[in-house]
Amino acid sequence: MLYQKILMDDEPYQLRVSRIAPFEEHRHADIELNYCVRGGFNVLVDKKRYRVGAGELVLIGPMVAHEIPPQSDGERLVLTAVVGSTFLKKHFGFFANASFRSPVYPLSPLSEGDRSLLLLLRETAELCRHPTSHSDLLITGNLYKICAFLLDALAASGVSAERETGDLRRVANIERALDLIHYEYAKPLTVEMAAAATGYGKSNFCKIFKDVVGDSFHHVLNQCRVKNAYGLLSESDMPISAVAQEVGFGEAKTFCRVFKEVTGMTPGTYRAQAKRLS
Repeated sequence: MLYQKILMDDEPYQLRVSRIAPFEEHRHADIELNYCVRGGFNVLVDKKRYRVGAGELVLIGPMVAHEIPPQSDGERLVLTAVVGSTFLKKHFGFFANASFRSPVYPLSPLSEGDRSLLLLLRETAELCRHPTSHSDLLITGNLYKICAFLLDALAASGVSAERETGDLRRVANIERALDLIHYEYAKPLTVEMAAAATGYGKSNFCKIFKDVVGDSFHHVLNQCRVKNAYGLLSESDMPISAVAQEVGFGEAKTFCRVFKEVTGMTPGTYRAQAKRLS
């Protein structure tokens, strides 16, 4: 089971602070960090169970099977961050092919480097729990610093593991199609264009895209277009037909149909509701 690509979110990462709910075994194309703020939790990585205590960090690489089983103890708080190639750019490949001997990274307050990382993780958790007007900028900066620290630590450990390159190569190829959606959604994109960007034939592309992302190319493209229409509908008085053109739909009728399929309401109803709440 794979998460849908985080490019479909407003930010090129996912971030939350929670009690970390149970989640069945899954894989995804991105890197996942789970920092235990307080309490403790169990995690299964490649079928092996690990106990994570307060002040410890779990690093899960791309396409690594992991699971959050039901927890018996109650009190815990966990910062979860998911970042991918869009966020890490050229550095993503190192994360994809390197790992620590154990996915659990214990942070020592006695180490100057670990102290700096602990402060960044705690600050990021606080920003996530109590956001300010500029939290997104501070969080983005912190995530880059956290990733830079882990890259240095991985390089210093000298521990690398050649993963199954087939899966990683497929994910990397499909990333090109997702980048196309994210940056070019307003253009008249076709499956053929996306397949050409990945180097696959059309039928093979459709199958691999569905396997990696968990959804069809057209559905993901439509979700992206509809999401980008939200702001135009709620923050402007542009005609519905103009909004449709702006986000890549050739006809207003098609836009209205797809918008309702995705949201359960028409663009006009969404606009009226958004303006009542503002």
